[in-house]
Amino acid sequence: MSKSPSAKAVFHASTADSFPAKPINVPAADGRPHVAVYPEATRQTIEGFGGCFNEQGWRALSGLDPAARREVLRRLFDPSAGLGLNVCRVPIGSSDYAVDRYSLNETDGDVDMNRFSIERDRGSLIPYIREALAFQPKLRLWGCAWSPPTWMKDNRSFDSGNFLDDPRIYRAYALYLLKFIRAYRAEGLAMEAVAVQNEPGTLTHYPSCDWTQVQYLVFIRDHLGPLFREEGLRDAIMLGIFNQPMLMGHALTVLTDERARRHVSIGGLQWYAFDLAKQMRAVAPGLKLWQTETDCGNWPWMPGFDPEMPQNDLGYACFTWEKIRDWLKAGVTVYDLWNMVLDPAGKNIDSERAWPQNSPITVDPGTRAVRYTPMYAAVASFARFVPPGSRMLENEGPIGDAVGFIDPAGRTVVSLYNRKGTRTDLRVLVRDTVYSVDMAPLSFGTLVVEAE
Repeated sequence: MSKSPSAKAVFHASTADSFPAKPINVPAADGRPHVAVYPEATRQTIEGFGGCFNEQGWRALSGLDPAARREVLRRLFDPSAGLGLNVCRVPIGSSDYAVDRYSLNETDGDVDMNRFSIERDRGSLIPYIREALAFQPKLRLWGCAWSPPTWMKDNRSFDSGNFLDDPRIYRAYALYLLKFIRAYRAEGLAMEAVAVQNEPGTLTHYPSCDWTQVQYLVFIRDHLGPLFREEGLRDAIMLGIFNQPMLMGHALTVLTDERARRHVSIGGLQWYAFDLAKQMRAVAPGLKLWQTETDCGNWPWMPGFDPEMPQNDLGYACFTWEKIRDWLKAGVTVYDLWNMVLDPAGKNIDSERAWPQNSPITVDPGTRAVRYTPMYAAVASFARFVPPGSRMLENEGPIGDAVGFIDPAGRTVVSLYNRKGTRTDLRVLVRDTVYSVDMAPLSFGTLVVEAE
């Protein structure tokens, strides 16, 4: 193993309290590496990382003075001084982190969408997006519905229920989604895709809706796809969002239909739908796959579980790092968080039991204290150093806690995680040089090796 004196490398410790942390020079080392990455063995091209703009996040941010709010947004979106988040979801109507339930047209029977309006979004979501754009001008947006308007469902409620199997309702809902894209476009905000339904089949006490496999096919093939093509939107439908293995039937029904498949450009997957990635790619080669919502926590099996509070702790951050690693290795090109900012309680609008969930940043509404949780550091070890256009790399070794990339400038980037409870000298082989990285217990970091 030779040392390359021309190679320059630094290690960036991802610490939430002082991000970006001061880089540490990394010496070359003799000896057997723990992990090797191969800059010539490239995989998928990474499009970016992101999160979801939600009303509760904007409410938390609105409690800060303008300068403090801008600093939080800088730390989320600025590519040079923050995470550089660049691919973000926007709810179409209420999500479970809206302030309360609503849709963009609750006028019963208005199939022509004459009363469609995004006026509510102008008070919360659109200001949130505009302030993010000040730090990330290349921000990409996509929309997702948790529930259609209530009059399009058999239970006439935001929560649970089934989408009506009625051609008039299909046409009306397709127009609803198109009007959403048009309305945001009129605000100067381009939506590049929309997902028909968040988690069909997961019927909850917050906005949700079920669809059969055939309904998904008929709606996309016969209504939404043709309407979008007439509008010049050829690649604007996300198939999903699927969160359970049982939804493979929905994916296959659309992807194996030639007329429907041509309307779909992205597969949206999250939570327990990990195994669908391989199956969808096998059926539809070339289909882009995005991980659309990171698991948002508060698990009974994690240490310190409190049913009333989110687990914004180091254990959850480690869990998040592993999720990012696993989804990227499964081939996704986008990795989205769920909420980016919440108050410390982090509870959604579930009418039966408000569920506390995690976020990389919290804002206390009483003290106005901003906290960057350990999850922020876990995400930073990827997002801060892996810009759009980077290629994921193959790697091997006795540890699996490393993910390699080559960025557009030719630098080799390796996100690392020390899962041990002791300080570890981790040795990483890049090209013909082994680099020694001194990692604190249970920590994250990123090795950056300059192009030769």
